[in-house]
Amino acid sequence: MHTTSKSPKLKMSALCALPLVAGLLLAGCGQAESPAAPAAAAGSNNSAPLFSELPEAIQKAGTIQVGSAIDYPPFEYYEESGELAGFEVELSKELEKHLGVPFTWNNASFDTLLPALTTKRYDVIFGAVNDTKEREESFDMVSYLQSSQGFVAKAGTDTGITKVEDLCGKSIAAVRGGVQPQYLEERSKICVTEGMKPIDVLTFDGNAQEQLAVKQGRAVAMLENYPTAAFFAKNSEGALEVIDGLQVEKRFFSMVVSKDQTQLRDALQKAWQAIIDDGSYDAILNEWELSAIGIKESAVSPVLAGIEP
Repeated sequence: MHTTSKSPKLKMSALCALPLVAGLLLAGCGQAESPAAPAAAAGSNNSAPLFSELPEAIQKAGTIQVGSAIDYPPFEYYEESGELAGFEVELSKELEKHLGVPFTWNNASFDTLLPALTTKRYDVIFGAVNDTKEREESFDMVSYLQSSQGFVAKAGTDTGITKVEDLCGKSIAAVRGGVQPQYLEERSKICVTEGMKPIDVLTFDGNAQEQLAVKQGRAVAMLENYPTAAFFAKNSEGALEVIDGLQVEKRFFSMVVSKDQTQLRDALQKAWQAIIDDGSYDAILNEWELSAIGIKESAVSPVLAGIEP
C-alpha cells in the first residue's frame, strides 16, 4: 500500500503502539531478530529439502527457467492436445518435490539453446543434451542418464549399413546443433582419409524434417539418440525401422548450467541423486521401458572428471 500522510518513522511508531493480536509480532518492534528465511513465491515450497540451497534469485522467482527443444519423444514433446509429455518431464516433477520450485519449460530450436544460456535467458538447459568434453569446458554439466546413438532407416530398404565404415558415401540426416552431425562430420573425414567417399551430412532444425528426409529417400538413414531412434521407429506406423546392431558414441545425458551458477548446479545434482536414491527415478524409467539408460550416481562434469558411462 502506498502511503503519503505519514513518515516511515511515525508509521512504525504507530504500528508498535498497536496491541498484539493472537501473538503476532510486528517486525521492527522491540529487539531486532535474525533474518527470516525467504518466503516462497506462489507455487513454491520453502520447506522442500533443497529449497534453501537454491540461489536466492530463483527462490524469489519461484521457478527455474528451462530451455529445451520440445520435439524429442520420448524425452519431452507436446501431445496433440498441447500438453507437455515425456519421461524427462515426469522426472522433472520428482526433482521439483526436492527443489521446492517448479520448472518453467521454454521451447526453442536446439542450436539456439546454449547461446541463450550464455546470455542468461534460461537458468538451465534440459532435454537429452549429450555430455561432451567441449561442452564441459564452457558449461557445467550435471549427469542423469547414459545412452548411445542409433540409426533409423526407411522400413524395408537395404541401406547397406551394418558397420560404421558403411556410412561412407551415404547421405545421413541429423538435427543441427547436436552431437550427431559432429560425429558424422568426424566420421566423414575418416572416410576420406581411408580413400572412400565422404558422408553427405544433411542437417535439419528438428526431428520432423529429418524423419521426412528418410521417408522420402533424400537420406539413407538418420542418426539419433538411441531411445529417440527406437521411439520414432515404433511410432512410425511401419514407415521407419532401427538399423539393428549398430550403435555409436555412448555418452552421458546432462543438464547444462552456466559456470557462474555453482549454487544452482549443486542443488540440481543433489536433486538428481535424491530421486535416484528414493526409487522414483527407476520407477519412471521402468514405466517407459528405459531402465537400461539409467545411472546410479549423478556427477558434475563427469567427462572432465574421468567418469565413463
